Amino acid sequence: MPKEVNILNDAEWPAAGFQFELPICPESAGLGGIDVQGYSIDSDGHLARTAQLHSPELQAAFLTRVEGMLTNIEKLQKAFRDGARRVFFTRHGAQSPDGADLVLRRRGREEAALESTGDESGHMAVRGQPAYEIHPRVAPLPGELVFDKNTSSAFHTTPIDLYLRNMKIETVVLTGVASDQCVLATAIDAADRGFHVIIASDAVANLDPGSAEATQILFGRVWGYVMKTDDILNWMTTGEPPNSTRLKT
Repeated sequence: MPKEVNILNDAEWPAAGFQFELPICPESAGLGGIDVQGYSIDSDGHLARTAQLHSPELQAAFLTRVEGMLTNIEKLQKAFRDGARRVFFTRHGAQSPDGADLVLRRRGREEAALESTGDESGHMAVRGQPAYEIHPRVAPLPGELVFDKNTSSAFHTTPIDLYLRNMKIETVVLTGVASDQCVLATAIDAADRGFHVIIASDAVANLDPGSAEATQILFGRVWGYVMKTDDILNWMTTGEPPNSTRLKT
Protein backbone atom coordinates (compact mmCIF):
# COMPACT_ATOMS: atom_id res chain seq x y z
CA MET A 1 0.00 0.00 0.00
CA PRO A 2 1.18 3.57 -0.64
CA LYS A 3 2.77 5.19 2.36
CA GLU A 4 0.69 7.95 3.87
CA VAL A 5 2.61 11.18 4.44
CA ASN A 6 1.32 13.49 7.14
CA ILE A 7 2.20 17.12 7.72
CA LEU A 8 1.27 18.79 10.97
CA ASN A 9 -1.73 21.05 10.55
CA ASP A 10 -1.62 24.64 11.72
CA ALA A 11 -3.18 23.82 15.06
CA GLU A 12 -0.46 21.24 15.78
CA TRP A 13 2.49 23.32 14.55
CA PRO A 14 4.21 25.34 17.33
CA ALA A 15 3.89 28.58 15.40
CA ALA A 16 4.81 30.73 18.40
CA GLY A 17 8.37 29.47 18.18
CA PHE A 18 8.71 30.20 14.46
CA GLN A 19 6.84 33.44 13.78
CA PHE A 20 8.60 36.18 11.81
CA GLU A 21 7.87 39.23 9.71
CA LEU A 22 10.01 40.32 6.80
CA PRO A 23 10.59 44.04 6.10
CA ILE A 24 9.61 43.90 2.45
CA CYS A 25 10.52 47.02 0.48
CA PRO A 26 9.29 46.98 -3.15
CA GLU A 27 12.09 49.29 -4.26
CA SER A 28 14.73 46.73 -3.24
CA ALA A 29 12.95 43.66 -4.63
CA GLY A 30 14.21 41.55 -7.52
CA LEU A 31 12.46 38.83 -9.52
CA GLY A 32 14.20 35.54 -10.20
CA GLY A 33 13.27 33.04 -12.91
CA ILE A 34 14.77 29.69 -11.90
CA ASP A 35 15.58 27.17 -14.66
CA VAL A 36 12.53 27.67 -16.91
CA GLN A 37 14.32 25.70 -19.61
CA GLY A 38 13.39 23.48 -22.49
CA TYR A 39 14.94 20.32 -21.09
CA SER A 40 12.05 19.91 -18.64
CA ILE A 41 9.26 21.59 -20.60
CA ASP A 42 9.35 21.29 -24.37
CA SER A 43 12.44 19.42 -25.51
CA ASP A 44 12.36 16.29 -27.67
CA GLY A 45 14.96 14.81 -25.34
CA HIS A 46 16.17 15.15 -21.78
CA LEU A 47 13.83 15.15 -18.77
CA ALA A 48 10.70 16.14 -20.71
CA ARG A 49 11.05 13.16 -23.01
CA THR A 50 12.06 10.81 -20.19
CA ALA A 51 8.99 11.81 -18.17
CA GLN A 52 6.80 11.43 -21.25
CA LEU A 53 8.07 7.89 -21.81
CA HIS A 54 7.62 7.00 -18.15
CA SER A 55 4.12 8.45 -17.81
CA PRO A 56 2.42 10.54 -20.50
CA GLU A 57 -0.29 11.49 -18.01
CA LEU A 58 2.26 12.79 -15.51
CA GLN A 59 4.02 14.95 -18.10
CA ALA A 60 0.72 16.21 -19.52
CA ALA A 61 -0.44 17.31 -16.06
CA PHE A 62 2.92 18.99 -15.48
CA LEU A 63 2.64 20.90 -18.77
CA THR A 64 -0.83 22.10 -17.78
CA ARG A 65 0.66 23.56 -14.60
CA VAL A 66 3.56 24.98 -16.63
CA GLU A 67 1.09 26.97 -18.72
CA GLY A 68 -0.25 28.65 -15.60
CA MET A 69 3.28 29.16 -14.31
CA LEU A 70 4.38 30.89 -17.53
CA THR A 71 1.34 33.18 -17.49
CA ASN A 72 2.08 34.27 -13.94
CA ILE A 73 5.80 34.72 -14.57
CA GLU A 74 4.90 36.98 -17.49
CA LYS A 75 2.67 39.07 -15.20
CA LEU A 76 5.41 39.39 -12.61
CA GLN A 77 8.06 40.21 -15.20
CA LYS A 78 5.93 42.98 -16.68
CA ALA A 79 5.27 44.51 -13.28
CA PHE A 80 8.91 44.37 -12.21
CA ARG A 81 10.17 45.74 -15.52
CA ASP A 82 7.55 48.51 -15.59
CA GLY A 83 8.64 49.43 -12.07
CA ALA A 84 12.31 49.52 -13.09
CA ARG A 85 13.08 46.62 -10.73
CA ARG A 86 15.66 43.94 -11.42
CA VAL A 87 14.77 40.71 -13.21
CA PHE A 88 17.32 37.88 -13.28
CA PHE A 89 17.48 34.26 -14.38
CA THR A 90 19.26 30.98 -13.78
CA ARG A 91 19.97 28.11 -16.15
CA HIS A 92 20.84 24.64 -14.89
CA GLY A 93 22.90 22.00 -16.63
CA ALA A 94 26.30 20.61 -17.43
CA GLN A 95 28.83 23.29 -18.30
CA SER A 96 31.20 20.89 -20.07
CA PRO A 97 30.16 18.74 -23.06
CA ASP A 98 30.85 15.47 -21.26
CA GLY A 99 29.14 16.51 -18.02
CA ALA A 100 32.30 15.96 -16.00
CA ASP A 101 31.65 19.17 -14.03
CA LEU A 102 28.50 17.69 -12.47
CA VAL A 103 28.50 15.99 -9.08
CA LEU A 104 28.35 12.20 -9.06
CA ARG A 105 24.66 12.19 -8.14
CA ARG A 106 23.83 14.27 -11.22
CA ARG A 107 25.95 12.12 -13.51
CA GLY A 108 24.26 9.04 -12.11
CA ARG A 109 20.84 10.54 -12.77
CA GLU A 110 21.79 11.11 -16.40
CA GLU A 111 23.02 7.54 -16.80
CA ALA A 112 19.87 6.13 -15.21
CA ALA A 113 17.61 8.16 -17.48
CA LEU A 114 19.47 7.04 -20.58
CA GLU A 115 19.40 3.41 -19.49
CA SER A 116 15.68 3.49 -18.72
CA THR A 117 14.84 4.95 -22.14
CA GLY A 118 17.18 2.83 -24.28
CA ASP A 119 19.46 5.84 -24.76
CA GLU A 120 16.54 7.81 -26.21
CA SER A 121 16.67 10.60 -23.64
CA GLY A 122 18.61 11.62 -20.60
CA HIS A 123 17.87 14.10 -17.84
CA MET A 124 19.58 17.45 -18.19
CA ALA A 125 20.79 19.50 -21.12
CA VAL A 126 24.34 20.71 -21.69
CA ARG A 127 25.10 24.40 -22.01
CA GLY A 128 24.86 25.35 -25.67
CA GLN A 129 22.11 22.87 -26.54
CA PRO A 130 18.68 24.27 -27.52
CA ALA A 131 17.05 22.55 -24.52
CA TYR A 132 19.36 24.46 -22.18
CA GLU A 133 17.79 27.78 -23.13
CA ILE A 134 15.08 29.62 -21.22
CA HIS A 135 11.52 29.32 -22.53
CA PRO A 136 10.94 32.12 -25.06
CA ARG A 137 7.78 33.38 -23.35
CA VAL A 138 9.76 34.41 -20.27
CA ALA A 139 13.21 34.91 -21.80
CA PRO A 140 15.61 37.61 -20.58
CA LEU A 141 15.61 41.05 -22.11
CA PRO A 142 18.94 42.61 -23.13
CA GLY A 143 20.90 43.59 -20.03
CA GLU A 144 19.14 41.22 -17.64
CA LEU A 145 21.48 38.87 -15.82
CA VAL A 146 21.54 35.11 -16.45
CA PHE A 147 23.44 32.88 -14.01
CA ASP A 148 24.60 29.50 -15.32
CA LYS A 149 24.79 26.84 -12.62
CA ASN A 150 25.41 23.11 -12.29
CA THR A 151 23.92 22.73 -8.80
CA SER A 152 20.36 22.95 -7.52
CA SER A 153 20.98 26.16 -5.58
CA ALA A 154 22.16 29.14 -7.58
CA PHE A 155 24.24 30.21 -4.58
CA HIS A 156 26.68 27.30 -4.83
CA THR A 157 28.09 27.67 -8.34
CA THR A 158 27.37 31.25 -9.41
CA PRO A 159 28.27 34.74 -8.10
CA ILE A 160 24.58 35.53 -7.58
CA ASP A 161 25.03 36.49 -3.90
CA LEU A 162 27.58 39.17 -4.74
CA TYR A 163 25.63 40.48 -7.71
CA LEU A 164 22.32 40.76 -5.83
CA ARG A 165 24.00 42.64 -3.00
CA ASN A 166 25.79 44.94 -5.45
CA MET A 167 22.41 45.74 -7.05
CA LYS A 168 20.97 46.57 -3.59
CA ILE A 169 18.43 43.74 -3.78
CA GLU A 170 17.13 42.72 -0.36
CA THR A 171 13.92 40.88 -1.28
CA VAL A 172 13.98 38.04 -3.81
CA VAL A 173 10.77 36.85 -5.46
CA LEU A 174 11.35 33.40 -6.94
CA THR A 175 9.55 31.66 -9.79
CA GLY A 176 10.36 28.68 -11.99
CA VAL A 177 11.22 24.99 -12.05
CA ALA A 178 11.23 22.84 -10.07
CA SER A 179 9.17 23.89 -7.08
CA ASP A 180 10.59 21.25 -4.76
CA GLN A 181 14.15 21.22 -6.10
CA CYS A 182 16.05 24.16 -7.61
CA VAL A 183 13.51 26.80 -6.56
CA LEU A 184 13.42 25.45 -3.01
CA ALA A 185 17.22 25.02 -2.73
CA THR A 186 17.84 28.54 -4.02
CA ALA A 187 15.14 29.97 -1.76
CA ILE A 188 16.52 28.36 1.40
CA ASP A 189 20.08 29.43 0.60
CA ALA A 190 18.93 32.99 -0.06
CA ALA A 191 17.04 33.08 3.22
CA ASP A 192 20.03 31.75 5.14
CA ARG A 193 22.14 34.51 3.62
CA GLY A 194 19.76 37.17 4.93
CA PHE A 195 17.68 37.89 1.84
CA HIS A 196 13.92 38.26 2.29
CA VAL A 197 12.48 35.50 0.10
CA ILE A 198 9.04 35.16 -1.44
CA ILE A 199 8.13 32.04 -3.44
CA ALA A 200 5.36 32.76 -5.94
CA SER A 201 3.35 29.59 -5.42
CA ASP A 202 1.41 29.81 -8.70
CA ALA A 203 4.48 30.84 -10.73
CA VAL A 204 6.43 27.63 -10.03
CA ALA A 205 5.88 24.07 -11.24
CA ASN A 206 7.16 20.51 -10.84
CA LEU A 207 6.20 16.95 -11.71
CA ASP A 208 4.75 16.15 -8.28
CA PRO A 209 2.35 18.85 -7.08
CA GLY A 210 2.07 17.20 -3.68
CA SER A 211 5.76 17.60 -2.95
CA ALA A 212 5.57 21.22 -4.10
CA GLU A 213 2.76 21.94 -1.66
CA ALA A 214 4.55 20.18 1.20
CA THR A 215 7.84 22.01 0.69
CA GLN A 216 6.07 25.36 0.32
CA ILE A 217 4.19 24.81 3.59
CA LEU A 218 7.50 24.13 5.32
CA PHE A 219 9.25 27.07 3.63
CA GLY A 220 6.52 29.46 4.71
CA ARG A 221 6.73 28.23 8.30
CA VAL A 222 10.49 28.53 8.66
CA TRP A 223 12.31 30.49 5.96
CA GLY A 224 10.22 33.02 4.07
CA TYR A 225 6.93 33.92 2.45
CA VAL A 226 4.84 31.88 0.02
CA MET A 227 2.31 34.00 -1.87
CA LYS A 228 0.22 34.00 -5.02
CA THR A 229 1.18 36.20 -7.94
CA ASP A 230 -1.76 38.60 -7.61
CA ASP A 231 -1.08 39.08 -3.90
CA ILE A 232 2.58 39.83 -4.62
CA LEU A 233 1.64 42.34 -7.31
CA ASN A 234 -0.90 44.03 -5.08
CA TRP A 235 1.67 44.34 -2.31
CA MET A 236 4.31 45.70 -4.65
CA THR A 237 1.98 48.27 -6.20
CA THR A 238 -0.14 49.43 -3.24
CA GLY A 239 2.17 48.80 -0.33
CA GLU A 240 -0.69 47.21 1.57
CA PRO A 241 0.39 44.18 3.64
CA PRO A 242 -1.01 40.90 2.31
CA ASN A 243 -3.62 38.90 4.17
CA SER A 244 -1.58 35.72 3.90
CA THR A 245 2.15 35.11 3.50
CA ARG A 246 2.21 31.32 3.66
CA LEU A 247 0.24 28.22 2.70
CA LYS A 248 -2.12 27.01 5.38
CA THR A 249 -2.93 23.44 6.40
